[in-house]
Amino acid sequence: MAENDDKSGDEMHRSQVAQRHYEPDGRGELTTAIVYAIAEAEGIPPSEVKSPPLYESVNAPAIEDAFFGPTAAGRSRRGNGTVEFQYGDYLVEVRSDGWIRVYERTDQRGS
Repeated sequence: MAENDDKSGDEMHRSQVAQRHYEPDGRGELTTAIVYAIAEAEGIPPSEVKSPPLYESVNAPAIEDAFFGPTAAGRSRRGNGTVEFQYGDYLVEVRSDGWIRVYERTDQRGS
């Protein structure tokens, strides 16, 4: 079942406005990468991404653990999937390959 393929309907038409790649073996956390992607979409510094607080929209540490955390055997987990959540007027997509994409709704009426 391809749930992500239906973003072209009138009510769901969105345009990608920002993206950022998260490196699970790097120094930053997934939460930080998401905030930077949202800030890029809004055209503001990351320190100004405050309302609503990200934790009210998504549990980013849980996504990080599910996609990138260690297994019980101590090896790095590589989950497979996508998590989407609404942040203000944006749809944020976090993929298990590390890509974070931010979309905004576009008006398709009057064509």
